[in-house]
Amino acid sequence: MTTRRIAGFCALCRSRCGCVSVVEDGRLIAVEPDPSHPTGASLCVKGRAAPELVYAEDRLLYPMRRTRPKSDPDAGWQRISWDEALDWTAARMREVARRHGPEGVAFGCTTPAGTAVSDGFLWILRLIRAFGSPNLVWGEELCAWHRDFVTPFTFGVDIGTPDFERTGCLLLWGHNPSATYLAQATAVAEVAARGAALIVVDPRRAGPPPGRTSGCACARAPTARSRWDWPPS
Repeated sequence: MTTRRIAGFCALCRSRCGCVSVVEDGRLIAVEPDPSHPTGASLCVKGRAAPELVYAEDRLLYPMRRTRPKSDPDAGWQRISWDEALDWTAARMREVARRHGPEGVAFGCTTPAGTAVSDGFLWILRLIRAFGSPNLVWGEELCAWHRDFVTPFTFGVDIGTPDFERTGCLLLWGHNPSATYLAQATAVAEVAARGAALIVVDPRRAGPPPGRTSGCACARAPTARSRWDWPPS
């Protein structure tokens, strides 16, 4: 039996935690944390379950085409080649664009926060924009909406990266990195260990139902405005 330990990172979300893939006789049997990697101090259950995803019996490995109507209980799935699948898809997209314009096509994409599409997501966006459609439908998790949309909609810029190395105070507002972003959880623990203040606003600790944190923010806004003179007079 030949065992290899291959260093890399987990691609199952944007955290990209450093990991070591354990391969026996060419088969992936385990994925473990890699403490020598900047983001590899720990690995979530999703990353550790990678072998189960790779060898799942119902995992699709090639394109399938329906041969019977959607009303039929048996779809009559038939395996086709990648060239057939790409040609058929491109032809249908062109036909819809010819009849209704590129806006008539809606693209559906899996989430980059729970699958390995993260590294290729920008290429998918490039395809959509080159085609000319504004329509993208995709799954979004609780840990990603505020990061991807709320901040740009509010301030016009992305949320940016926390300056963990130089901060003296961390505010986690409705954010639990130990459950959603292990690399950040490690950084938060290091910041707290060196003496920085750590403030957590989380309805799960306080007891009230979700939504109360917005009331807290509204209540604090007048104080923040008077103390920091915001917006500038």
